[in-house]
Amino acid sequence: MVILAAIVVIVLAALQYRWSNQVSEATSIRLADSLQMSMINWHLDFFRDFSEICVAMHVDSGIDAPEDWNQYARRFAEWKKTTAHPDLVSAVYVLRIDEARGPEALRLDPDALARDPAALRFESGNLPPNLADLPEELRQANSQLTSASSMGKIQDPRFRASDREFADRFYSGGPLAGWEFESSIPALVRPIIHSESKIADRGNSNLHRTEWFVIALNEKIIQDQLLPDLAQRYFRGTEGLDYQVAVVAGNKPARVLYTSDADFGGQEVMDADGAMNIFGRLQNDVPASPIHIFHAPSENKGPAASVGITWFPLLREKGDEQDWRLVVRHRRGGALGAFVADSRRRDLAISFGVLFLLVISIAILIITSTRAQRLAKLQMDFVTAVSHELRTPLTVISSAAENIAHGVVEGKSQLEQYGVVIGNQARKLFEMVEQILLFAAIREGHQRYTLRPIDVTEILDAALSSTAGLVRTAQFHVERDVEQNLPQIIGDFSALSQCLQNLITNALKYGSEQRWIGIQARLAEHGRSAKEIHISVSDRGIGIDSGELPHIFEPFYRSPTVMAAQIHGTGLGLPLAKSIVKAMKGRLTVRSEPGRGSTFTLHLPCLEQSAHKVEEKTAETAPS
Repeated sequence: MVILAAIVVIVLAALQYRWSNQVSEATSIRLADSLQMSMINWHLDFFRDFSEICVAMHVDSGIDAPEDWNQYARRFAEWKKTTAHPDLVSAVYVLRIDEARGPEALRLDPDALARDPAALRFESGNLPPNLADLPEELRQANSQLTSASSMGKIQDPRFRASDREFADRFYSGGPLAGWEFESSIPALVRPIIHSESKIADRGNSNLHRTEWFVIALNEKIIQDQLLPDLAQRYFRGTEGLDYQVAVVAGNKPARVLYTSDADFGGQEVMDADGAMNIFGRLQNDVPASPIHIFHAPSENKGPAASVGITWFPLLREKGDEQDWRLVVRHRRGGALGAFVADSRRRDLAISFGVLFLLVISIAILIITSTRAQRLAKLQMDFVTAVSHELRTPLTVISSAAENIAHGVVEGKSQLEQYGVVIGNQARKLFEMVEQILLFAAIREGHQRYTLRPIDVTEILDAALSSTAGLVRTAQFHVERDVEQNLPQIIGDFSALSQCLQNLITNALKYGSEQRWIGIQARLAEHGRSAKEIHISVSDRGIGIDSGELPHIFEPFYRSPTVMAAQIHGTGLGLPLAKSIVKAMKGRLTVRSEPGRGSTFTLHLPCLEQSAHKVEEKTAETAPS
């Protein structure tokens, strides 16, 4: 049964370890896919908030006269009424790049809409400090577009690939065609495509791109409203944000645009779960996806591998310092990989804990079964021993009765002798029955003791008087050594007397040929200040082996040496003695050496020590 249980536990442990690995791998893939989809949806909503402005400001017809710019103002007013973030745009500009006269700016003030919607129009104005460098950048971009016109068809092999890619953005058509993102402002920028220069024919006409549309964004609204709303929408769990979320610009050092936690995003996050370039270049080799998921299984590309993501390109490639990046990390257990690993370790710990409890339960079951079998054997041995002990006096009593009944006994002297024999055997039977009943009462907790002060000599005299007949019959010599003026002890007189009788009876049984018993009583120190009475019963008999000492106080136990020597007994004498002494707040100890005898000692608290403890307790509880 033990071998079978061990095999079952080992198989279960191996299967649990394997299943845990499979579950952890599946969980890692599922969480990585879920994170990718959350980042994709986050980006699509982020892009949608910006693209709504671009769609609203899209006008197909050419614009030349200043009054025609007002149709942009009307469309901007319509966008303000429908958008969820009407304060996202801080201002709208039309920049005219003139090499001779320099840049000229027309400004549309969003605050005018609140004052007088009919007065919303483009007016001449100066660029704010954060837009001071923008005309130079637009002039360079304008030169790229102009070069496309000067080279003729864009497909001309002499047209540089970078210029061709740049020009293609603006001639692809649609309301979002040509919009660029300038991250340092931030702003959305688009060249104004005049009707005569559309690329429908991509012919040889000269392209003069001198006007640019600039939508300056309110960075504070992006930081305080747009980004927190998106984080709560896509990274929130049942107890708040499941992920730490940050949007940073650049990386050496990163400028934090938004963070869900004060200590997240300021430094480079080495254990991030996912990162995404919101505008501009890609950071992984997955086509059309700026998302990079870390700690995901290498064979799993996730949903981002098949989902094309649209984003605004940067106005010009300026390096990592202009990138806006979304960085996420799992909140519980650090990075997502660490969280899955911690979950796996926790699941394994729980599983192996359950298996450990199963092993403990099996071990307890085996131990209990073994002890039950051993106890059953001891009980059978006890029944056999009691039967044998009962048979001897019953045989003597039965034989004596038959002799008396058949007239074998003649004369008063013989009759008296037979009467003494019958009385002794009957007393032996009575003592044996009383011992069994006493053991049953102690085991059931029904035994009650009457405690009173007792003299040590009184107990010794009673025990020796009760065993005097056995001592004479066995022809033993009793040597008594009792200190003078010993203090009294507290206990039950009859129970302590029975305890000493059991020890003396054992000494008679196992005293061997030496036929000597030593009884000693003395006062001894116990601990630092306590004192106790030691009552010892010694013999010079067969002794007890050290391996048997832990078992001699167990009920029904009889050593193989004793049974081989055919020494009669029930195995209840020592357990009863120990139970009685324990009830008197004492203890029973033994010293033994095979072939040289044994010494059993009762350790009983003296009356003076007990009274002193009672007085101390009374003084502590007395009112001051």
